[in-house]
Parts: sequence; C-alpha cells; structure tokens
Amino acid sequence: MLAIAAHPGEPKAVQIPSAGLSTSPAPLRAFLFQPENEATDRPAVVMLHGCGGAYGRNGQLNARHTMWGEFLAAQGYMALMLDSFTSRGVQQICTTRFADRTLKEADRTGDAYAALAYLRQLPGVDPNRTAVLGWSHGAGVALDTITRRPSVAASGFGFGAAIALYPGCTSRNKKADRFHPYAPLLLLIGEADDWTPAEPCKALAASVAARGEPMYIVTYPDTYHDFDSPSLTTKRLRTDVPNGVNPGAGVTTAPNPVAREDAKLRVKAFLAEHLH
Repeated sequence: MLAIAAHPGEPKAVQIPSAGLSTSPAPLRAFLFQPENEATDRPAVVMLHGCGGAYGRNGQLNARHTMWGEFLAAQGYMALMLDSFTSRGVQQICTTRFADRTLKEADRTGDAYAALAYLRQLPGVDPNRTAVLGWSHGAGVALDTITRRPSVAASGFGFGAAIALYPGCTSRNKKADRFHPYAPLLLLIGEADDWTPAEPCKALAASVAARGEPMYIVTYPDTYHDFDSPSLTTKRLRTDVPNGVNPGAGVTTAPNPVAREDAKLRVKAFLAEHLH
C-alpha cells in the first residue's frame, strides 16, 4: 500500500527490494515524490544520483535531487529518487580513482530495474510509462540501463525513455557500434565539462543517430559539470577528484541557471513526447 507523505510535495522514504535484480546486500533506500492530484495511471521516473551520493551535508536529500523530484511531481510524474550507496556502506566515490572503485556504473543497473519493478506495482502508476534519469555516475548507469533490456519476468519490458545529464561517454564512444538504446535517450551536457567531457558524447550520439536509433544530445556552451545544481553559487575547482579530462589536475563544477532551466524544459518536453 502506498503511504502518503506528511505534507504535500514532501518525499516519502521507502524501501526498494532487490527483486532478484539489484546486487545490493540490503533493500535500497529511496524517496518518492508524489503528485498532489489523485490521477490514476501516472507516468513515473526513476532518478539515479552521481558519485557523491543522494544527500547533502545535512544528511537530507541534496538540493538538486529535491528540485528535480519536486519539478517532476509537479508535472504529474511519480518520481523515485534512488539511493544506491547507503545499503552498500558507501558514502561517495568521487574522490576514488576509476581503477580503484569497487562499485561501477554497470553494477547499478540492477538497482534501476529493481526500482522499476517497485514502481510498476504501486497503485496509480502506469507500468508501461516509466523513464530513468541520472546525473554523472548515475547518468552512466542510465546509459547502461537503457542498452540492457531486462527479462520480461523480472521488471516488465523495461523503461520507455532515458535521460542522462553529463554522463561519461569516452569508453562507450570507443565501442559505439555496440551501443544500442532500446528506448529514446536524451543527453544534456556542458561543452566546457572537464570531468565528463562533451565531445565523446557528441560523437556517440552522432554514431547512434546515424543508424536511425533514438538518441539525442543538447550541449550548453561555456557550461561545466553540475550546471543544474541549485546549491552551487560559484565556479569551483575540485582538486580532490582524481579523474576527469586531466587526471590529477582536478575538475570544475559551476552553476548555469539558464542552462538549468532549459534542461528542465527539455526534460519536460522529452518525457511528454515519449511517455505518451
């Protein structure tokens, strides 16, 4: 039975069973943003955090995830913010070199499908109209998820659409001939991103689109990683991050409110078009 949040718009903490899909040793934590209306057959969105996890310094959902959850709920979507880290005893992996990470993007695809299975059984959710949306590491998970259809018995026929904000595309672009999204895929990324660069994503999208497959990309000039975060106020060089375009030299994060609002509108239009 679906519990109702204490206040309209406040996310409800829930537990996501592994459903034989996730490799998590315990149920995954998640937060459900619910539309205020009582409509049935709502579409839904699974949201996947980046390498920093789902939370801010106060232990609450960070400002980006809260903003997007509230935005999607306001558009009539059941929005589920999934926490892939806490159940695995992980706080963050941003400061860990790629080669030393024990949790890869591919390891989280089962989390996304477990969340899909959970949403499909909720009253009021249309099981055939669900999208996956991720940021950075979670955006890479979205890319892996939308190219690896699950078994029908496990979680239905998969997602109806995918959105990836500033994913890492370098390794995927090297194997572009193997990258086949089974549903429409939208990438949003800054052209100045020196953490997950835009050029490999542009090349990958061009290769996929040339085959007639449903992949689209929007790039934002003079825009860096984390551009949509409402909590960022200034440009910052993160020297604690060992990965990126120039390993060891740090990576840049910076807000771009104009790009953020454009991204929200594009996400709204993309979901409206493909979750019909």
